[in-house]
Amino acid sequence: MSAMLIGIMCVAAPALAHGDHDARPLLRNAEAGPYGVSLWQVYPDVGSSVVPHLIVVLDGTPSDGATVVSVTVGETSVEVVPSMTTERAWETTVGVEPGDLVEVRVTDDDGSWALDTVTIPPPLTSVLPMRALIMISIFLATGVAWWAAGRTAQAWRRPLQPRSQG
Repeated sequence: MSAMLIGIMCVAAPALAHGDHDARPLLRNAEAGPYGVSLWQVYPDVGSSVVPHLIVVLDGTPSDGATVVSVTVGETSVEVVPSMTTERAWETTVGVEPGDLVEVRVTDDDGSWALDTVTIPPPLTSVLPMRALIMISIFLATGVAWWAAGRTAQAWRRPLQPRSQG
């Protein structure tokens, strides 16, 4: 039991470091020169966007002010700003779609290093077969409505029994 709890905490801790968003790792423990790099996909809290953006985190190695992180989505360079929620991290200001090819480059006074291209995976889905459950629910609701309508029609077709005066 305690081993399971420790395992859950180890997995949850990096996600909690990114604030109260739904974050999932796309790339972990990659190396860019002297930096360890993680790439996260995050759904922001703000109502201005429902498209997930990216957070590039420099793990372990503290970066100085001369470190620059750049991100290219497809052939387009996107704006990257320092993260307000995560230390030693940079966030894209635009969202990414499934299938987008993302390139990350880290540059400092000693050089420039590019990570391998990352393809944005499709969103996580439920383990339940939702399409089938919805279709079954519609079928069952229609069947119950049909049965109830038939019972009601039978009740209206029966002749009334005269009341006995007693």
